[in-house]
Amino acid sequence: MAQLDSSQIKKLRRGELCGNIAVLFCAAVLIYFAVLFSVSWIKDDKLMQTVVFSTAPPLAVLGTAIAAFCNIKFGRKIDSIVDMYIRDTFVENAALMHPERNSLSFYVNLDDKKVEITVNDYKEKIIFDFSPFGRIGPFRKASILSAVDARLIMTFMRLWERGSEYKYVAYRERDGLRRKSGKLITLIADGKPQKAAVKYYMQHK
Repeated sequence: MAQLDSSQIKKLRRGELCGNIAVLFCAAVLIYFAVLFSVSWIKDDKLMQTVVFSTAPPLAVLGTAIAAFCNIKFGRKIDSIVDMYIRDTFVENAALMHPERNSLSFYVNLDDKKVEITVNDYKEKIIFDFSPFGRIGPFRKASILSAVDARLIMTFMRLWERGSEYKYVAYRERDGLRRKSGKLITLIADGKPQKAAVKYYMQHK
């Protein structure tokens, strides 16, 4: 059964947090530079200008380097793990996607710890447990939904390419906390794949 490794996620999130702190540090350096440079300019204080120009750029470079390193080492690793988990969960629950039907509407519902997908009017749910992340924040939520959307696109465009005949395939995201539904995204309509879906598939297959 596909599942996320809680201990691994915690370690990676600590590294990701360091990257976020580095980003905030860079923002603070920019504010420091803007304020002190403005003051030195108004006062025509050459010494202050020299200090600002000699300290702000190196600090900004250092913060940027740390943020980039953490993003590559930890952030991308988390994205990769999430994508693999979503892929494996879809594979394990392939029957619940009802690929035998030629008209499919997927409803992707995200609350603060999991994603649930229902198909057409079936009561069964495909459940993705993201509780190892704790409460899902807005940025993590966006990345998870993007990964789910991408997997749906890749799955049905691949099936279409292999000759499967679907009259209609679409999905809609639902915010379980706000009880709001997002835009309907159509992948196949009237038996023809939509241009945006085909373009995405060709770029990522």
